[in-house]
Amino acid sequence: MLNWQNKDDLRKYAFNFTTLFILPIAIFSSKAMVPLFILLAVALIALNVADKDRKFSFPKLPVVAFLILLLWAIASLLWTFDSGVSRKLILPLTALFGLGVFILSEIKFAPLPAHEITEKLLIIGAAIAIAVPVFESVIVVLGNNWPEPLIFKIEIFLKNGIVILSILLWPIMSALVRRRHFLGTAVSFVLTLYLVFRFSAAAVLIAMTASVIGISIAHFQRKLASIIIGGMFLILLLGTPFLVYQFTANKSINEIGQFSYELKLPNSTTHRLLIWQFVTQRIFEKPFLGWGVNTARKIPGNGKKFTLKVDTPNNKKIILFKESFLPLHPHNASLQIWLELGAVGAIIFAVFGWIFIRKLEDDNTDPVLFGVVISILAFNFISFGVWQSWWIATQFLCLGLTLVITRRNV
Repeated sequence: MLNWQNKDDLRKYAFNFTTLFILPIAIFSSKAMVPLFILLAVALIALNVADKDRKFSFPKLPVVAFLILLLWAIASLLWTFDSGVSRKLILPLTALFGLGVFILSEIKFAPLPAHEITEKLLIIGAAIAIAVPVFESVIVVLGNNWPEPLIFKIEIFLKNGIVILSILLWPIMSALVRRRHFLGTAVSFVLTLYLVFRFSAAAVLIAMTASVIGISIAHFQRKLASIIIGGMFLILLLGTPFLVYQFTANKSINEIGQFSYELKLPNSTTHRLLIWQFVTQRIFEKPFLGWGVNTARKIPGNGKKFTLKVDTPNNKKIILFKESFLPLHPHNASLQIWLELGAVGAIIFAVFGWIFIRKLEDDNTDPVLFGVVISILAFNFISFGVWQSWWIATQFLCLGLTLVITRRNV
């Protein structure tokens, strides 16, 4: 029975509710991570306020890191070409980060029974989340034999949901192993892989591969794993604009398209290469200060359309696709940070990112946490925009729930 006077019980129920529903909700709407994130934060804030004996303080390092970044972002208002779109980000970003740090700080107050129950509920939620797209696949395969009303398409909703599932797959599998459910562990991994291939989620496959390698290294040597991950983070964050420039400099759109076509890369990958070429050119126009925070979608020339033509093996010229250079964001955290905040912003991210990653070397850190961190980093570098609210909320939720399940706090 729910005891409204017991703050530990209420805190446990707040985490449990989030754990049970995060994956089933994510499968249908990744954007729903924001209200789920806010709901958890508000519930924990209310409990914190109601508990008069509690003394709360934000952890210093994340707060210092964010304040320095925030000050630089605010400073960019002085030279941004669109102050309106830049100002629009400041308040939501501050709120999201503040709530995220608060949630992570509350994990140490979660009662021990919450860890056990959270594991069980995450497994149940994962089972539901995996069952839905698997069932959808069966319906599509058998579509010709099913009545029309029973055939439904949810592929458009699933890719981001599969991303979130792949991030939380590692604590899920860890929980199953601890319970000696080895068959369940194997089934969850195989079905997740099936969904990755079924819905052509190449980025997820890259993230999962990197996570397996990272977890394997961390299992034997956490310090080495943290150094390797931190080193790769620095290389990608600081070096991506130069690597992209080296590859795409003096190459036309059609030359890059032809190269991708001959390698049989998906059109989405080809378009991403062209986005990165365009963004890199803009980065080197203002390499030190950047164009201003949150201006990627407004960068001059971003909406300009191009037509990509390639030569087939039969010596016929075909149109591969028509697109704009930068429809929304660069799909790469490094390029977006450099584009908007310049080298200074990239260095701020690099310094504090390295410090946070190196904190993983503690011998008490569960190797599963390495897998979650690697997955999050991978998606930042190949998929999502830095300031997307649903993605920021997702990262905090996944880290928070993993810390609860692995009995760790920050």
